[in-house]
Amino acid sequence: MRRTEGWLVNRLTISQQDDPVLVGLVSLLEQIAETVQQQADQIPFLASPSVTPEHLLPWLGQFIDVPFSEHLPVATQRDQVRDVGNLIHLRGTMKHVKTMVEPYATSEVSVSDDGGVFREGQSGYCGGNVVVRVDSLKFGTADHLIKLIRTIVPAHCTIRFISGGVQHVQEAL
Repeated sequence: MRRTEGWLVNRLTISQQDDPVLVGLVSLLEQIAETVQQQADQIPFLASPSVTPEHLLPWLGQFIDVPFSEHLPVATQRDQVRDVGNLIHLRGTMKHVKTMVEPYATSEVSVSDDGGVFREGQSGYCGGNVVVRVDSLKFGTADHLIKLIRTIVPAHCTIRFISGGVQHVQEAL
């Protein structure tokens, strides 16, 4: 936001505005302050993934646990930071896993697990299995995605990642 010229000088009293030395000093401070305020005005935009400089996307993503991946194009990285930011309240859920894996897949991502939230005494079998299915990958490798999924799901879960009919398994930690 650009301020009108004289915004600081106009704050001086009338008698102070008659002093050329004081007006000159305040004018100088006004010019310096303008550059500082312009930078401060940009702060809200730095936290927006749509306009954040691309070298700062990993930094921005680390606040909401978006793993940086050089495998994704910059536009997809921006979308991922935005989408995960919107899902922060769903961390560790199937929807979160699906959102994180979708940019790497060529088709629909299918996620299933045998866990859940149940009333006391009403839970079924919960073996801690997470199964993620994709037809094929357009970015990254199966190992890379298993590491990505491991950062999302609880440590006691076994991950089964199926890509193009090939199953990759990582046992619980």
